[in-house]
Amino acid sequence: MRNTNQRKSLKWRFGAAATVQRLNLLLSFALSYLLLVDFPAIAADSKSYPGFRHVDSAAAAVNMPAGSQIKLLSDSDFAPWSFVDQTGKLVGASVEIAVEACKQADIACEIAATGFQGLLPALSSKAADGIVAGPRLTEDMATQFALSRPYFRTLGRFVMRNGTPITGPDVRSLAGLRVGFVENSAHGRFINLYYSRSALTPFKNTSEMLEALRTGQLDVAFGDAVTLSFWLKGIQSKGCCAFLGRSFLHKDTFSRPLALVLSRDNPLLRERLDSALDQMEANGTTASILARYLPAGVW
Repeated sequence: MRNTNQRKSLKWRFGAAATVQRLNLLLSFALSYLLLVDFPAIAADSKSYPGFRHVDSAAAAVNMPAGSQIKLLSDSDFAPWSFVDQTGKLVGASVEIAVEACKQADIACEIAATGFQGLLPALSSKAADGIVAGPRLTEDMATQFALSRPYFRTLGRFVMRNGTPITGPDVRSLAGLRVGFVENSAHGRFINLYYSRSALTPFKNTSEMLEALRTGQLDVAFGDAVTLSFWLKGIQSKGCCAFLGRSFLHKDTFSRPLALVLSRDNPLLRERLDSALDQMEANGTTASILARYLPAGVW
């Protein structure tokens, strides 16, 4: 999930060249998404889903009153988690997870798309019962709203040019090599914390970093696993690169949680939806939904 500054950074407000760059990125995502739909072989493998919840199989079931109905809101432009497709339908990994959680919980849920800026005000004014996806979760938000336990945490991954003789993403293997990261980012904090023996190279944004990798100005780059997965499958990478090693999870820096944001006025709702999300993780439903929207290599 993202904050207002992240939202602004996605606008690529740097002139005509940047506008073209943003359009190329959107086209890259669109083509990658079509590939995921048409060719499931390149989608994420649900069997390797690491799981992000501690599921207590002995916990007592939580029930809602019969005929319970709630209204949830979700960002209309937050692919692949929540977005409006070309038919006008609200889709995305987070949307499908919320829909299935409501089914498991026997709750009638209306899920509507709205702009990012309107999500939290709507929940605060009680115009909605919860938010599916959009705002970045913070400690301050946890004091204002009820948060479900995470069903996903953002991951980090290294990418390298094809054929680069690097044995792995460990500190020793990358010592002395040119490692790219986005300055003032959570992934950058992780790199500076653990990879000081490498030739660390900051960039203003992910696009510039990945173009430097593609053209050989970097040996490896580090960033968000989902973003890098789509880039590797998209047109901008031109087939130049591949993942190096497996994904990283680091809660102190870049591994932000994705969860449902709910009103504090209905604690039973959070408990029931958390119970449903536990069932979904235990029976593989969450993994299957994520695999339909995320490219191979995310884990």
